Amino acid sequence: MLDRLGAAAATANELRGLSDELLDRYVQAARAEGRSWSEIGTALGVTKQAAHERFVDAPLAWPENFNEPAREVVARALAEARRFGHRYLGTEHPLLALSAERGLPSAALAELGVTERAVRDAIERIIGRGRSGDSATLGITPRTKRVLEAAVREAKRVGRRRCADSEHLLLALAATDGVAHDILSERGAGEEAVREHLASLLEREAPEIAAMLRAPKRRGVRRRSRA
Repeated sequence: MLDRLGAAAATANELRGLSDELLDRYVQAARAEGRSWSEIGTALGVTKQAAHERFVDAPLAWPENFNEPAREVVARALAEARRFGHRYLGTEHPLLALSAERGLPSAALAELGVTERAVRDAIERIIGRGRSGDSATLGITPRTKRVLEAAVREAKRVGRRRCADSEHLLLALAATDGVAHDILSERGAGEEAVREHLASLLEREAPEIAAMLRAPKRRGVRRRSRA
């Protein structure tokens, strides 16, 4: 019975994750379409304030413990979000920026068939274009905030660094549920594939980092955020 209870708990956690992802995606699409938080709150059966607090932490604070290349990726991601007319920074925008910037992440993504054009087309298909102006203040989705935090943890785990680089951001995107994760998974570029391709590119110049990338991550008790 305890084994069944554990299996039931794992299934419940997975279903909660899927429901969060489903709501996040459609809230992002509604925001991209220009819908107000009042309209979204009504559709969800909650107040405007509750909907806003649940899905967006605004305004976007500059990510802490990111080095200059990683900050440039975030800056480009913000620019891409504005070009799409979106009012938020979602996980899809950093992925698009990484695929477009020259460097280790874009090389790994190219080997996996995840090109800038492929990511851009996927965002068009999944989210679509919004109506937000160039001067609008952008928020950040909870999933994207978790990705930025996960990137710093990857930097500490893989390279024992305090600051995250762009490849750590890619690893975090591949490991965290969201639109970027879905775009990668559609092309067979899951977390393990991304790690392996990054490791292969680093084998000659940084074999110790390549080994850390291939090392299994320690699995602790997973606590799902309610945010």
